[in-house]
Amino acid sequence: MLLMIKNKVFDRTTSKILEKLALFPDKSLRRHFSKARSAEDFISSESTKVDEWWASSRFENVSRPYSATDVVKHRGSMPAKTSVYPSSYQARKLFNLLEENFKSGTPLHTLGVIDPVQMSQLARCEGIKVAYISGWACSSTLVGSTNEVSPDFGDYPYDTVPNQVERIFKAQQMHDRKAFLEASIRGSTPVDYLQPIIADADMGHGGPTTVMKVAKLFAEKGAAGIHLEDQMVGGKRCGHLSGAVLVPTATHLMRLISTRFQWDIMGTENLLIARTDSCNGNLLSSSSDPRDHEFIKGIIRENVVPWSEKLIEMEDKKVSTSTISDMEQEWYQENELFTFEEAIAKQCTAGEFKKYNEKKDDLMTNKLGRSYLSLREMKLLAQEIAPSKKVTFDWDAPRTKEGYYMFKGCIEAAIRRSLVFAPYSDMIWLETKTPDLEQARSFSSEIHKYFPATKLVYNLSPSFNWSAHGFDDKALKSFIWDLAKEGFTLQLVSLAGLHSDGVSFWELASSFQTDGMKAYVEKVQRREKKSNCDILTHQLWSGAEYVDSLMKVVQNGASSQTLSTSGESFTETQF
Repeated sequence: MLLMIKNKVFDRTTSKILEKLALFPDKSLRRHFSKARSAEDFISSESTKVDEWWASSRFENVSRPYSATDVVKHRGSMPAKTSVYPSSYQARKLFNLLEENFKSGTPLHTLGVIDPVQMSQLARCEGIKVAYISGWACSSTLVGSTNEVSPDFGDYPYDTVPNQVERIFKAQQMHDRKAFLEASIRGSTPVDYLQPIIADADMGHGGPTTVMKVAKLFAEKGAAGIHLEDQMVGGKRCGHLSGAVLVPTATHLMRLISTRFQWDIMGTENLLIARTDSCNGNLLSSSSDPRDHEFIKGIIRENVVPWSEKLIEMEDKKVSTSTISDMEQEWYQENELFTFEEAIAKQCTAGEFKKYNEKKDDLMTNKLGRSYLSLREMKLLAQEIAPSKKVTFDWDAPRTKEGYYMFKGCIEAAIRRSLVFAPYSDMIWLETKTPDLEQARSFSSEIHKYFPATKLVYNLSPSFNWSAHGFDDKALKSFIWDLAKEGFTLQLVSLAGLHSDGVSFWELASSFQTDGMKAYVEKVQRREKKSNCDILTHQLWSGAEYVDSLMKVVQNGASSQTLSTSGESFTETQF
């Protein structure tokens, strides 16, 4: 009886929906709902389409822990194909570029841009096919909704970078329309201003639902791809600053899944880059994930008062900050930090430690079938190989005031995490302390041993003093191409726009104060003309001719005498 009542209610609701759809001009929608008179039929039909979409070459190497039905149930009653996002078109373009370059072992390299001017100049370079937008640059140069600029701590409103993406993408579209019109008149090939944008999503700015909202914003505003890093909200730092706090492996994996789920709901093909800062990180927010246990550090002295307790005691007594700083340094000098396995090596014989490693390898390979042991399992194994010894290890005592654990950042940790992230992402980003080809090669070798199709990302950071790392001019020139041969297909100088903007304007300003217009002509106009920089004629660059063409169409040519790019007042005819 209850089922019959429910069906009657559903039939009445469906009838009302069909009455409303009769007003829609889209016959396909009316036809669809006239055939699918139940939610079950609709879900089944749409789920089949999603499964077919996932079976395409685009998602050949992407895993999902949820089903197509899960996606469809969260989309609502409108079929996904009715919503077409330009960023998804750009994502397909990016995907094809990555595939082509990965197979040929060549780089897809680019420079970070901070404004439409830099974007337009980047697009005119035939050998550069994509654009990058940095969160660091947005944090320090872009006036967002709070009208604040600050260092790269990821503490700005989460729509800051998406809004910059929208600004750049709209500029790309404007210049594309301008170039296409000019090409149609002159019969030439237009510049491809629609370079796919890869953007910095930091750490996602919150929990799963916040990450989904951030991912949705990026897709709506034009980013073909984004990268998410495994740092903690509130503990985020630029990858080249100290003090970054990593999240458990499982927490970052959840961010990646949340992002993909959001894009699947939207029906978009945007690309997801999983970045790990675990090569450099020295703090971990939680010990909840056993995959991280091998890299958490503790002390091997017994009955030590934890640092956090001593700190609170000193704060209660109003001890000066300088004294606290000295005491902190003294505490960590007295209490050397070790991982649990380092603690075993320190407290057992070489033979016992060798036996531990042999049994560990056998346990993981033949019995557990995984690449890690939890602290509990490591302790049991240590007790088995040295039953007469007690291995002292305390990872709680050195925890910070906030409760963060000490973490051993290293290439092995980065590899372990990346192997977890790889199936759920399109690319893996290894953040490094130095530009090191051998380190990159070792990382690539391990990742491609398990995931041969995974494309890698490298930050050619301006934080590195490149000249101090032993590179001669030949090595500097070949570094990008050498990296590409190792599978680091996407490479970027994240803050190139920031630095080039700063140095060029500084040179102009410092000369202008004494040389006046001589400085401007020498450092700007003559260089623009010599290098064929189209900013020389900035009115034409901005699209004035394109707007004039619009006016001709709207006014049937009647405004030809008052157009902005004609007549004696148009000063750019001087060039």
